[in-house]
Amino acid sequence: MRRFLFLALVVLISAFVFSSQLNVAVLGEVRSLNPFLVKSAAERIVVGYLYETLLTQRSGQVVGALAEDFQVDFSDNSLILKLRDRKFHDGSPVSADDVVFSFNYILQKRLPLGPILAYFTGAEKIDEKTVKLKFRTMNVSMLSFAPMAIPIIPKSVWEKIEKPLEFPNIERPIGSGVLMFEKLTPQSVVMKFFKDHPDAPKQLDGMVFHIVQDETMGFLGLVKGDYDYLFWNLDPELAKQIMENPNKYPNVKVALIEGGVVNVILFNHRKLPMDDVNFRKAVLHALNYRELVEKVYSGLADVASLGLIPKRAKAVYDESVGPVQQNVSMAKELLKKSNYDGKKLTLLVSSDRKAMDMAEYIKLYLKNVGIQVELDVQGPEGLTTKLKKADFDLALYSYSLGSHPEMVFYHLHSSRGEMKNGQVVGFNYGGVNIPELDSALQAIWMAFSEKDRVEAFSRLQKLLAEVVPVVPLLVPVDIEAYSVKNFTGWVVSPTEGVMNVETLKSLKPAR
Repeated sequence: MRRFLFLALVVLISAFVFSSQLNVAVLGEVRSLNPFLVKSAAERIVVGYLYETLLTQRSGQVVGALAEDFQVDFSDNSLILKLRDRKFHDGSPVSADDVVFSFNYILQKRLPLGPILAYFTGAEKIDEKTVKLKFRTMNVSMLSFAPMAIPIIPKSVWEKIEKPLEFPNIERPIGSGVLMFEKLTPQSVVMKFFKDHPDAPKQLDGMVFHIVQDETMGFLGLVKGDYDYLFWNLDPELAKQIMENPNKYPNVKVALIEGGVVNVILFNHRKLPMDDVNFRKAVLHALNYRELVEKVYSGLADVASLGLIPKRAKAVYDESVGPVQQNVSMAKELLKKSNYDGKKLTLLVSSDRKAMDMAEYIKLYLKNVGIQVELDVQGPEGLTTKLKKADFDLALYSYSLGSHPEMVFYHLHSSRGEMKNGQVVGFNYGGVNIPELDSALQAIWMAFSEKDRVEAFSRLQKLLAEVVPVVPLLVPVDIEAYSVKNFTGWVVSPTEGVMNVETLKSLKPAR
């Protein structure tokens, strides 16, 4: 009897010792876990683990997530997807009814993800495990949008929600993702791995998302071992300090991943002189891009391509277009040809330190060629409000084009920059309206093969270098920080970074 009790105690202790939770830090508040109401970076991350899409991207390739197979029917402008045998967190199966409901619900309720479904016309059930998504036009790029962006929600829960934009979804959110909800506190979101999910790790029990408001406090927590991973890009100066002084930070590791976000200067094409290509080119040639890389990003950034698309979008990136370059004499000549009258212009910029540093340098470069600029510094909400109202002359902004280069259509096509009720209808905040650019952007959506797609993107990049609707600046390196104090087995993917499926499966408690 004593032997039995002893063995039972050993098993119990072992289970406790090897019961492991990954502690990660996220920035911002978590007030909602509604996938249609995401506002903060922290909410976006947590929701991404709760809910899944039909398709996803791994190692630069489109692969199935909830769908195990998919076929494009160009004759019918449709995408047919076969679902895997998967479950929601409450144990109910993910069915075709849930998928059809998820897509049509967004249109019926006019939810914020609606712009992603600009070409989508409806979803229909073929059988319990097969769904057809229908579009006005169909091409190879369509896979990167609706099937990879729309979260699949359980119909049984959401059909009862009449006003989804007023539903915080924090009591018992149910998705099909690798993590399922346990509890939300003012300081954290506690989640456990959904063991019915194929990507659920065997060595880990759950993940705690610690809500921090300050990057410095988050980093100190990483150094102490309170956190195992930081869900944001580390400051380049700090990253260089860690890499140059590894003995000072023995448990902290830094991973450098090729960036996919392009910093740009937006022009408000609705105003003079921003509607003049000579003025826009003058701004482009006035800037010292190499100095911006060193001074603002401590060397951990690349000068952007004249064609805007970053190298990370390897399948469509056109190296022949070349990078943006400074040419002060050319900038001054172009400025003389433009309709600029010497009036002081505003440069809208975020109150983020990196953005403000860059803006100050840009202000000096422009002054050097004769363009007078004053900064309009805004917090995140103020910046978004001014962009949506087109209340700016120039603005510092960024485009995420590494994984989804087709998003350039939404940023630059004239249909995405129209004003309705005092608001820009899409993401073309600058109101770019260049007919030949519209045609080149439209060609991306008419590409019915990968060859056509690559050629369409090549033509687009060459045209962007000529008409300069925005000024591409820099592509910052993604800098991820993690700790090996509590866990070993981290896997750094050149495309997905550190926190990927292979890492979760490989992590083991350090002992």
